[in-house]
Amino acid sequence: MYNGPLDIRYGDVYVALGNFDGVHLGHQKLITEMVKKARASQGTAVVATFHPHPLRLIRPEAAPKLITPMDVKAGLLGRLGVDIVLILPFNPDLAKLSPEEFVQQVLHQDLRAELVLVGFNYSFGRGGKGTPELLWELGHRLGVRVRVIDAVTIAGEPVSSTAVRAALEKGDIERAADLLGYMPILRGPVVPGDQRGRNIGFRTANIELPPEQYLPARGVYAAWVRSVSLSEGILAVVNIGVKPTFGTGLAETVEAHLIDFEGDLYGQTLTLHLLRRMRPEMRFQSPEQLVEQIHRDLQDTRHFFHAQQEHIFANRIIEI
Repeated sequence: MYNGPLDIRYGDVYVALGNFDGVHLGHQKLITEMVKKARASQGTAVVATFHPHPLRLIRPEAAPKLITPMDVKAGLLGRLGVDIVLILPFNPDLAKLSPEEFVQQVLHQDLRAELVLVGFNYSFGRGGKGTPELLWELGHRLGVRVRVIDAVTIAGEPVSSTAVRAALEKGDIERAADLLGYMPILRGPVVPGDQRGRNIGFRTANIELPPEQYLPARGVYAAWVRSVSLSEGILAVVNIGVKPTFGTGLAETVEAHLIDFEGDLYGQTLTLHLLRRMRPEMRFQSPEQLVEQIHRDLQDTRHFFHAQQEHIFANRIIEI
């Protein structure tokens, strides 16, 4: 967590400032530019981000769930060459800073920033009243250079975290991947479940996700799964939903059946790279009908993967 100034031994500090939820193509453009400038000056490339999301404190009812919780976000940022991921605790003390106080205390005094890069729609300071234009003006007074990065667009639409969530809400994994630049990721430890999969002949790994994780539309997904013991990865069928065949009022879960895998995964952390939504969640009249459908899901997932394998692995499945 952020506790004040960086150690004096660091060279000139170059800062990418933002929430960076999803680390999508727009974020990547900004952060890559910051890293390039830091390297050219033998400086330190810093991403300064916030936890929790500012809206959790300011307007909890409007706070979005996260495409990338902090551990996934940090892994994605590390791939971009960032030296330090600085987590600024968004608490009442930070929230009450005016734009002028934020720039003076955090960026100039504590971080001693040489250059700050932000997105075109970035807001900061008490009430979100600070704009990129104001940031440039305040930075100019203090000798802090500011650069504002324009939006990245795809088919005329700006890439944004909101657009990614909209694609995931529809189960449109391909669209989400186009915006993110990689296949959407879910990550969590394997925990005991209700054993229903084992009872019908299909063992599943029950994945415990952070409560703030944004989930795509309920349904059955093809996924590529990695863990420490599955370093090469393995194809899986993932169910996201409430298992309506077995009753009502059940909690939403994420369960992965690893195809052609035998072994104990309890306690391991699995990284799920979602590839495609194969079908929506369905209620079956009996467990036997569900089993028949699972066989079809496995066959469909294998066919899809073998047909699309080259495209899937062309920079879309990334290691973090």
